[in-house]
Amino acid sequence: MAAPTEQTAVEQSQPGASDVAGWMDRYGPALRRHFAKRGAAQDADDLVQEVFLRLQASAGRTSIDNVERYLFRIANNVLVSRHRHRAVRDRAGHDLPPEVLDWIDDLSPERVMMGRQAMAQFVVGLRTMAPRAREAFLFHRFEEMTYPAIARQMGISVSAVEKLIIRALEHLSGAVELEA
Repeated sequence: MAAPTEQTAVEQSQPGASDVAGWMDRYGPALRRHFAKRGAAQDADDLVQEVFLRLQASAGRTSIDNVERYLFRIANNVLVSRHRHRAVRDRAGHDLPPEVLDWIDDLSPERVMMGRQAMAQFVVGLRTMAPRAREAFLFHRFEEMTYPAIARQMGISVSAVEKLIIRALEHLSGAVELEA
């Protein structure tokens, strides 16, 4: 009879919350050293957190055959993403003062989710808006038409266009709840 095989060298698991917490304790220091060796010592804690956030995000989608290899692959992907983000930021902001560059925020998963929610609220606001106000708003904001051009297109006065745009903006501001 063959003895049961042990999985000491290779862990196989579908990550759960307790697994991730254990893996953070077990692999966190090694990941910090990994990032420090690659010139990211000052951001190591943030990068380790990003690794485990990505791991948690993929928790239900994948089975992990080798946790250590998987975590370090994520770590390398995090470094590549960080490098690409900084390259784009440097290219886009080469003529901006450093104070402005500090205001530029990373697109975190939370910010992406908030943006999607705001977009969904905006679409609902457009759908529930009065038809004439929606038409004037869409001409102005998406067709980039001037108020006089909208007035000619809709057969109304410029003053009526102004009132429709104001009504549309008030309706949308009530429909889209922006959080600071």
